[in-house]
Amino acid sequence: MHKQVISFFKQFIDLEEKDVLLIEELTTVRHFSKNEFILIQGKVCDFVAFINKGAFRGFYSVDGQEYSKQFFLDGGFCTDYSSFLTEKKSLTYLQATEDSTVIFFKKKDVDVMYKNIPNFVQFGKLLAESLYIKVCDINASFILNSPKERYANMLIARPELIQRIPQYMIASYLGITPEALSRIRRRLGKT
Repeated sequence: MHKQVISFFKQFIDLEEKDVLLIEELTTVRHFSKNEFILIQGKVCDFVAFINKGAFRGFYSVDGQEYSKQFFLDGGFCTDYSSFLTEKKSLTYLQATEDSTVIFFKKKDVDVMYKNIPNFVQFGKLLAESLYIKVCDINASFILNSPKERYANMLIARPELIQRIPQYMIASYLGITPEALSRIRRRLGKT
């Protein structure tokens, strides 16, 4: 069950057999059904979850209205990284959009890995830098790009979202209504 996450790590850092065994020992495999929450607003996010199979969305809920902020797919990590780092209550929800299987890395166990696995701090640094760049790109896109451009960019960067995430969630992520997304899709010939 850990093969996929170990392969992911090995793209960035060298791992010895003892490192792999420690990762397997400190992590747990969990299953989430579609629509089940892995994190709710107001709770501290004390984990990073590697998605072996499935998909999650991160969203805010304001006065009963949901605003999608990101999507997490298999082969990547799912977390509220700000809450994870600061140990403050999360402002977001993380919800499975498909039946999903994840490998849970609890914060205390990540700290053990940082101390005991050579280069694991380097991996954490690379992951944090990557997340920061993604957040900057998303923020810039909302200032510099029209909704049509944001959708077109998403089609290029993450085409799998169209098949796996409901359109109303994608519309919310793009900052538009589902009707506006339908018009954009028609104009682009992506119906």
